[in-house]
This record gives sequence, C-alpha cells and structure tokens, in this order.
Amino acid sequence: MNVQKVFYRDSESLLMLPVERPLLTILLISSVIAFFIFSAQNLEFGSADYADSFPPWDAIYRQYELYYKDFGYTPENVYIIVKAEDVLSRDVMEYMLSLQKVLEGRDGVVSTSSPASILRDVLGDIPDSEELVGETAERLAKSLLPERSFALISVQIESMENDRLMELAEEIERILQFVSPPPGVVVDVTGGAVLMYQIAKAVEEDVYRTFFIASVTMIAVLVAVFSGVVRSKLTVLFPLIVSLMSVAVMAGLLPLLGLQMTEYNSATIPILIGLAIDYAAQLQNRYEEERRGGREVDEALEEALNHTRFPLFMAMATTVIGFASMCAPGIPSLFWFSFLLSVGLITAFLLSNTFLPSLLKLSDRGGREESISPGILEKLLTTIAKVTIANSRKILALTLILIVVGAYASTHVELETNRRKYAPPDLPALVKFEEIERKVSPQYVYALVLSTERIDAESVVKAEELAKYISSREEIYDYDSLGKTLEEYYGAIPAESFSKAIDALPKSIYSRFISGNQLAVYFYTNTQTEEEVEKMMRSIENDLRFLEWDGDYYITGFPVILGHLSEVLFSSLNLMTLVAYLLIVTFLLLAYRSVVRAIIPLISISVAVASMNVCMLLMGIKQTTISIALNSIVLGMGIDYSIHITERYFEERGKFGVEESVKRTVERTGKAVLTSALTTAGGFGALYFSTFPVLSNFGILAFIAIIFSLLAATSAVPALLILYEKNYFREILKMT
Repeated sequence: MNVQKVFYRDSESLLMLPVERPLLTILLISSVIAFFIFSAQNLEFGSADYADSFPPWDAIYRQYELYYKDFGYTPENVYIIVKAEDVLSRDVMEYMLSLQKVLEGRDGVVSTSSPASILRDVLGDIPDSEELVGETAERLAKSLLPERSFALISVQIESMENDRLMELAEEIERILQFVSPPPGVVVDVTGGAVLMYQIAKAVEEDVYRTFFIASVTMIAVLVAVFSGVVRSKLTVLFPLIVSLMSVAVMAGLLPLLGLQMTEYNSATIPILIGLAIDYAAQLQNRYEEERRGGREVDEALEEALNHTRFPLFMAMATTVIGFASMCAPGIPSLFWFSFLLSVGLITAFLLSNTFLPSLLKLSDRGGREESISPGILEKLLTTIAKVTIANSRKILALTLILIVVGAYASTHVELETNRRKYAPPDLPALVKFEEIERKVSPQYVYALVLSTERIDAESVVKAEELAKYISSREEIYDYDSLGKTLEEYYGAIPAESFSKAIDALPKSIYSRFISGNQLAVYFYTNTQTEEEVEKMMRSIENDLRFLEWDGDYYITGFPVILGHLSEVLFSSLNLMTLVAYLLIVTFLLLAYRSVVRAIIPLISISVAVASMNVCMLLMGIKQTTISIALNSIVLGMGIDYSIHITERYFEERGKFGVEESVKRTVERTGKAVLTSALTTAGGFGALYFSTFPVLSNFGILAFIAIIFSLLAATSAVPALLILYEKNYFREILKMT
C-alpha cells in the first residue's frame, strides 16, 4: 500500500476528529499532558560516567570495571586536600586521623588513607620525633605527600548507584564543615564522587538556563518571522505551545523510565523546543494560506490537514530514523539521547495534527482575508527564488564543492575523550583536582594485572623483575608494585616470612596490589595521545612475551580507557553516519516509490554535515561523546526542510511550469521552512550559553549546520529540481 494514501483521506475519516470535536480533543490531550507535567516534578539530576560511553559488550571497558571491582577501588574516589605550613606537625596529623575516623564510619566508605594513617599503621602511633615522622612519611607516603605543605587523604568508595554516590559526596562535604581543622589549616575536597555531585548541580542550573533562553528565542523568532503568516497575532505562539507540551511529555517520561537528567541528555530540552515547532508551524502556515484564499474554518483545516499530514509524517519519520542511527554503536548515552528526542518529536507530530487544529478552530473568530501585502520576508524569498532559477547550475556546483571539502575536513577533526574537560572549567572540585595533578605525579597510570597460581615470594619476585624491566623504558618514570613496597618496608622481599610480612601490611596497601590470585603493578607515564597509549600497550605486551610470563594478564587504567574511547568515538561516528544515510534513503524509496524524490532531499543534509565538519576544523572544535551524535541529528532533522520544499514543488508542478512552481514553492513554503529552521537553530543556539564546553560547542555546530541546511533547502534543492526537469540528470536519476 502506498504510504501517501494513508494521509490523503477524505474529511469523513477519523483523522478529522479534531476538526469535528475540538473542545473534546483539547480536554483529552490536556489531561494526558497534565499527567506528564506531574511526573516531571520527580525529575532527578545526575552525572554521566564512562560506562555511558561504551557498549555493554566492550571487552576493554569491562576489564577496566573488573579491575576496580577486584582491587576494591572505584573511579569515584574522593580526595581531601589538607594545606598547612607543615602538614607533618602533630596537630595536623591528629586532625587527619580524627577526620578519617569520622569518614570511615559512613556507609559506602571502604577505607581511608593519609600520611598520618600510614605512619600510625607502620609505627603504631605518631612519633614525637619530627625527623622520624618526616623520613618515614616521605619514604612510605610520598604519593599522598607531594610537599610538606600539602597532603592528601584518599577516601576509597565502594561501588554504588550514582544517586547514592552523590549523596555520600554531599555528606562528606558536611563532615568537613563539622570536623574543624586546627588554626592555619585549609581543607578542600575533590575526586570523582564530588565532581559528579557538582556536575549534577550544574546540570540542573544549566537545564533551567537553556530552557529559558530557548523559550525566549522561540518567542522572538515567531514574533519576527511567523507573525507575517498569521492573521491574528494572538495565534503566533501556537507552535511554541505545541513544542512546550512535547517537552513536558519527554521530561515526564524520564522519571517513569528511572532515568536522570545528565550532562549527556540535558541538551534534549532546548533541542526539542526548536525542533518540535516545525510541524505546528507548517500546518498553521498552510491553514492561514487556505483561509486567506477564501475557505471557511472547517474547510481550511481539512485542506491543511490533507496537504500537510504526509509531508509532516515524512519529516518526522526521517528525523526519527536519523536519530535511530545513534543506536547502532550500542552506546547507552547515545541510545537514550535519540530515544528521548524521538519520543518528543513523535509527540509534536501527533499534537500538531490533533491539538493544534482544535486550537485553531476554537480561536479563529476572524473573517476571510484574500491576501496581504508582501513584506520584507516575502520579498527576500521571492529574490531567492529568482536567483535560484537564474543560477541553478552555479548553485549546484558550489554545493558539490562544499560537500567534497566537508568530507576532507571530517578526516582531520581531532577527538576529545577526557570527560573532565566536558564539565564547566570553574567547578570547585575540578579546579582542585587539577591542582592535585599539578602537584602529585603521576597523572597517567597503567595497571598491569597479572594472574598467578598463588601469591608467594616466588611469584612476587618474578612480578618484580618484570616490573623493573618494563619500567626501564624512557616513557615510564616510576612504578609501584608489591615487591617494591615490601623492599621499602623490609629491605627485601622476605622469602621465609612472606605470609607474615604480607599480613602486616596496612589494608589499604594490601588491597592496592593483591586480589585473590592476582597481582597489580602500576606504571606511571606521561602518555596522553592515542598514539602514545597504543605504543605503550604494545611495549608492555612485548615485554611480557619476552620475559615469558606464563599466566593470564590484562592492561587497564585511565589512559587505556581514554585511548580506547577514541577508537569507539571514531568508529561510532562513521557507523552512525552510514546507517543514517542508508535508513533515510531506504525509507524515502519505500514511501515515495521514486528514486528522484528519495535522493533530492539528501542534498541539504549533505551540505549541513559538510559545513559542520569544515567549521569544526577551522574553529578547532574536537569531537566528543556528545558531538558525534550531531551527524545523525543533522541528517535526521535537516532533511525536513528539503521534504517540505520537494513536496510543495511537486504539488505546484501539477498546475504550473517548472520555474513558476519553484517560485511559488519558495515563496509560500519558504516562510514556514524559515520559521522552522530559525526556531530549531534557536533551540540549539541556546546551548551556546551552557556552562558545559561540550554542550556550548554542540550548540554552535548545530546552529551552523541548520542554517546551511536551510540555505540548501531553499536554493540547492530547487536548483536540482530545475536541472532535473530540464533533463540534465533525467537519464541518471529517473529509474521509476
């Protein structure tokens, strides 16, 4: 069955219920929206983690999680910074111990470690001799004591749900205020859990900020552009009402699904505000056109619905299909991002075909108007149509050049995988974490996990020989191992009293190196780039083979995850783009039964993607876990404008010649397309004011892509239609 027949039914069908029963329709829909608004009151804000950036089946990330599980560490550890003129003084050391005692009494805190607790565990108490304190602390606690005026308390957190983790982070902040430090001592807190807590607070503020900016922008655009379409100025905001109702449904769905609003999906709100206006603006534009043409209210609504339902469905479906391509890599953050936006757009489509017609009928009290005097916008669109008709070949040539340049630029855009750089740079926890990185080396640690039949002196000696050999490489400036720690405690790895020596180690040190029959060795490097990480991994693996380690092993750590994330992002970007193109083309072919109609709308989205790639390269904007979704988003939403232009062209072509059809299409549909594009651009543009750098860049790029998509839809698409009609491409394109 032809898809178009479903949408071009006569006025007696159930599809006309909003026209026949407007008040009932509004009451029913309003009750459903009220339910979602009530649900949205339970919306929680949170912070995403690296697990949201990898497919559940990713082997390298699963090893990363396995390491933290086996060795009792979590990426969400908290670090308390203690600053004083001399942190090794007795009063400061006692303060650290009292603070640790309070912290260890909290659920979720596995253990704490500081120079003070290490001295107490080794020496039995804090000695009176300052010389002994200094010598022992600098020998055994150097990773927590970068200098005499700066010490760290490491708080090890057990694995838990994000909401509980952030509650614990908030509780730790309160404890620091409760346990007063000695005079002259300054205490700060940072680490993964605290950073997540502060990001969640920043997300909440960011959502309200961008929501307000997007809403104000929509009002400004509708008043400036769409007011020339409507007869009554009171109805100019009807598309925004539909848009906000769609946002309410999406926001209300989050608590029902048990999802939080994180920095990854917070962009959905301003994006949806802009995108959802499209369908309502198109239908209302056609309704006003029919009313000015002399039709009565019911007749105008029926005509508008019959002529816009299919184009609106095609625009919605292709956008959702474009978003669906984000599911291809299996990355959870992209899946939920696409799912939420798709739900919002489907809601906007349904509301535009039900709630809006009812609202238009109940609010229309004016008489029929035959025409209005053309304003600046109308004259601009007429000029665009004339320029397109006169320069169709030049426009198409420039379009093809931009697409080629964009394809080249896409291969030179760099990736950003460090999630800390996604957050607002002025977050207190982030500022303090960077301070730790400046003072404490190393920042880039590789964990080599070695499996052995049993943990004994022989296996530890062999692992130590391996660690020393690997650490001799110039890229590695330090290492930590159980063997090295035993040598520091006892002068050598004890053979006969090995078990006793192991049992005497502090729990925090023991769990750092031993888990069951596994030994962990840590290598400290300055490797940062993907190439350096890959080289380091190969080097360690080659050394393991050379020294013939006979057990299993794996290499993990933060730099490994960052390097692997680059691979995931790059492969996901290519996969999503390919899938989006294939799905959209397939859908258009099935819907139109025409190769021409399936291919022509692709011109604008190709221009949009190309322009975005060029701008990323010129502006030095890197690809992130969030920005890789842009290709799918642009492919999905950018095609809307081309579909509206193409559909209206073929409608006009049945009554007029080629050039007149192009002129009437650009003049009559162009205003609604322009309104849709500007409101969508405004929704994305609101993200520019986000405090999250990745979202700000995301908004800039999407704004640029939408503008170019609009330009392509109103110039390149008509140019292609003209050249096709003049037989320039007929033999190549016409296959049906």
